[in-house]
Amino acid sequence: MSNISVTCKAGKFNGVVNNDINFFYGIPYAKPLTKKTQWHIPEKNDSEIIFEATQRGFSAPQTIYRKSLLTDPNVPDESIDCLSLNIASKDINGNMPVMIWIHGGAYVTGSSNSVIYDLDSLPQHEIVLVSINYRLGPFGFLKLDEISNGAIRSTGNEGLMDQKLAIEWVKENIAEFGGDPDNITIFGESAGAWSVALQSSISPSGNLFSKAICQSGGMNAYFDKERGNQWGELFLKIANDNGVKIKDLPSLNHKQITSLASKMKHTMIANGKWLSPEVGFAPIADGNFLPLDPMKNFQDSPIKLIIGTTADEYRLWSEFEPYYLSLDEDSFYKRLYKIFRAESIDKITSNYLPINPTRNQYKQALSNIMTDWTFGIHALELLELHQDNAYGYLFNEPSPVLDGKLGAYHASELPYVFGSATKKIIKDFCSKEAQKISNFFQVSWTQFAKTGSPSSDLINWDPYGVNNSIAFINSAPKIKAIHNKKRIKLLHESKINF
Repeated sequence: MSNISVTCKAGKFNGVVNNDINFFYGIPYAKPLTKKTQWHIPEKNDSEIIFEATQRGFSAPQTIYRKSLLTDPNVPDESIDCLSLNIASKDINGNMPVMIWIHGGAYVTGSSNSVIYDLDSLPQHEIVLVSINYRLGPFGFLKLDEISNGAIRSTGNEGLMDQKLAIEWVKENIAEFGGDPDNITIFGESAGAWSVALQSSISPSGNLFSKAICQSGGMNAYFDKERGNQWGELFLKIANDNGVKIKDLPSLNHKQITSLASKMKHTMIANGKWLSPEVGFAPIADGNFLPLDPMKNFQDSPIKLIIGTTADEYRLWSEFEPYYLSLDEDSFYKRLYKIFRAESIDKITSNYLPINPTRNQYKQALSNIMTDWTFGIHALELLELHQDNAYGYLFNEPSPVLDGKLGAYHASELPYVFGSATKKIIKDFCSKEAQKISNFFQVSWTQFAKTGSPSSDLINWDPYGVNNSIAFINSAPKIKAIHNKKRIKLLHESKINF
């Protein structure tokens, strides 16, 4: 390991070299946040800095409701001073395409520092890789400005603002790290994919970035102002019930605030309706920072897009949550009637249930419905809206964990994308064909970053609009028609408009 320095508009950054990759860790892309400014709009540093970029920055404060397979035991210490990014570059004198990773975690948890997001592998494909941290939960996605009469300045979009400022920092400085500022791709998974889609609506011209990859997420995870204010009111009520007044909130540390936030559930403001996605903290379509209709704002954008899902997204929850484990025929139909119009229920069930279903088949059917409802609808919607500039995929390589019963669950493609599938704590979750699958993802993703098309010697992958086909990604990738398109559209047409 040796040292390396880069001087750019933002200042001088001292990094490390390991295995022929130049790493710069924990670079601040905004002014440091403090308790006093933890709910404020992020601000650009107004002076050059000298920074030892040799260690990961802090993770954003986490609001964790429960542990799951996706809970990372290696996430570093939390701090409100979390607005940092990491850079991995093979050649600081190059002019390589840039890929900016936005992590997922339902807007409440996660970190760019996760062991899954290996920075070593993708840069070997002649790209510059950047990963960012941004505010989460009550600091990034809680609207309090109106209902607190200005006492708390948060708009509910601070997390998205953080992301945008990080992208702007990269645009302005990445040339000195070997990146091409005119060839930037943003990509993310789950809440990271929702963020990527929304950033494409906020900056639809393509001037800030020209390409986007949405893994298990579309342009659907946001609130209108009314719902955002309801969520904020719930937070203030819970705070008050715990002896905390509005005026006291700025004096609390981040752990006290996330503790209050962890008591909130999206069902508390549902009024008997079903909310999808099942998140409480979310950006606000305020018509100011985030357009009132993000999808419409993106409709004519020149930004090229890859969007897809995993085949069994919802098994990450349906195989563990008590509700699903105790599901019977009655609770199955009660759930459907909360989401879909009554006259469509029989047609929906005929597409998902066998004749004379067993109790376990009700669970599997609801899991499949929720996979299509929460993820499939929105991927297909963006594909059809943006079809000449969009490429679709379905990841359907089952994980061997728990004897394969999780299938290709939510986020199961991540170790392949980042080349981390062989790491000790991850490898048991991955296919025996991990190296082959990882190579396909990395070649396709980086080729897309370089050229705007994921086609390569491995596969001829046309935009969705050419023949309405997508890539099925597994140990033997192939291009074919979406097998469940009919039933996805049925769910979309049958949903209750809340």
